[in-house]
Amino acid sequence: KTRKNRMGYSIFQNTMVDMTYPQIEEEIKKGACALLPISVVEEHGPHLCTGTDIYLTQAVCVKIKQQLNAMGKPVIIAPSFYWGINSITDSFVGSFTISAETMEALLLDILANLKKWGIHKIFMLNFHGDYVHIRKIAEIAKKAYIERKTEAYFINSKSTFMQFGITEEVPYLLNVPLNQNLLSSMGGDSIDIHAGAAETSWMMLDYEELADPDIAKQLKATNLSMDDLRIWLHGGNSAKEITPSGYCGNPANIDLDAIQRIEKETSEAFASYIYKVL
Repeated sequence: KTRKNRMGYSIFQNTMVDMTYPQIEEEIKKGACALLPISVVEEHGPHLCTGTDIYLTQAVCVKIKQQLNAMGKPVIIAPSFYWGINSITDSFVGSFTISAETMEALLLDILANLKKWGIHKIFMLNFHGDYVHIRKIAEIAKKAYIERKTEAYFINSKSTFMQFGITEEVPYLLNVPLNQNLLSSMGGDSIDIHAGAAETSWMMLDYEELADPDIAKQLKATNLSMDDLRIWLHGGNSAKEITPSGYCGNPANIDLDAIQRIEKETSEAFASYIYKVL
């Protein structure tokens, strides 16, 4: 089965990894900006692959690139960075996590390479919802922008930044106004934030070979209380006890039409915001 809008299997498709260096040079001469997908390899229940976050981040980057190209802006997508921080699901097999110091050093080196090659504006995108991970990207953007004099920006939805206490009005943090109600409502009455209806639907839309809808439809909604959620957010074995099957939400509630609208609205909103910066 195929869909016209499906992404390719490889997260390197449409990135500079699949380009020759003269092709990259030509895009840079045209004034190309760079999109840098940042996420993690993390367990996503028994029905989704551990690469879910980075696949979806890269998929949105491809959509944003298409939007910006249509507006006359050349764009290069850097290879996906997937060695991030998993402070919530770290007790599960398959959830790689690295130290904050290692993550910072690696990303600053990557940004330095892009700058050295003449890419003047770099936009970091992340769709992994771990608080520690997100805060670290914000800190890296600050260090790159202020100390390294690199035009590196961390772009995310305004509601996500506010949710994690990132409220600074600074040039290197780009707050995109997005209506998140549709995304959060996909799980029905269940708090749906990890490998639930939204992520399962999104993987089915773009990478259906990496999702198992038959298993997803057999999974019961977790229906966490707010007290359960607070324990879950602390990670470790306590989080694993709260969600022993590795998902938080309602994976069975797959809705491809809703997630397609969300993907379109998200990519268009991000592209428009980046266009203004450019």
